[in-house]
Amino acid sequence: MNCEQTGGKQKRGEQKVNDPNGQVKCRYLTSDKLSPDNIRFASYQCEDMSVTKNSDKTYAECSDLDKDDPCFGYLTVGYLKSPQVHITTPIMKCLFGVQKKGDSNFQMNLQFTDLEENPMMKQFYEFVENCEFHAMKRLGLTDDDSDRFVSQIYHDKKGMYEPNLNVKLPFQYNKFLIDLYSDHSSGVNIFSINKFQKMECDLYIDKVWRMNDKFYMKWKCKVIHIV
Repeated sequence: MNCEQTGGKQKRGEQKVNDPNGQVKCRYLTSDKLSPDNIRFASYQCEDMSVTKNSDKTYAECSDLDKDDPCFGYLTVGYLKSPQVHITTPIMKCLFGVQKKGDSNFQMNLQFTDLEENPMMKQFYEFVENCEFHAMKRLGLTDDDSDRFVSQIYHDKKGMYEPNLNVKLPFQYNKFLIDLYSDHSSGVNIFSINKFQKMECDLYIDKVWRMNDKFYMKWKCKVIHIV
């Protein structure tokens, strides 16, 4: 294997858009400005599987690491020279408000509202879907084992409702790592987001990881704009 050693933690550079008052706002890097063909993946293997604490693990970049290798750590996901893939959503509905899963895992589901009628929504949906297809191809998944990749696009089994995107809300050291602002109130907070609230968000993906023989590529939220 062609490997290059790295630490378990990687610094992530990113650009922020501030208004004159210092408020971080959406970048409006919309799907019409992006192409899934510019996504770049790199695979990393765990150097010592006997280390159990995640923060103590170290990884080495390996160009030919198999997805089923016991030492498979993760794939990084970048865009051209950026270490992450960033995108601003169209205005979407937050279906269920903020949901808590476990002690420090928060998420929300953003509906692809008017998917067939809204060209920007359809383009955003197709970009997200194509990102997943590119990740599956990079992992070497085929039609026979494509169900090992857990899509973050949720479809109603009965086909009654439009699909939605599951989005992770990063939470660390007892606080959300998200900038939030509203057109209607200066006192808005994460837990005041109601069901069916309309919003646009800056999202990003940075990794694909394996857990229980399944692969996950989570979209994470960086900025929420309540509209």
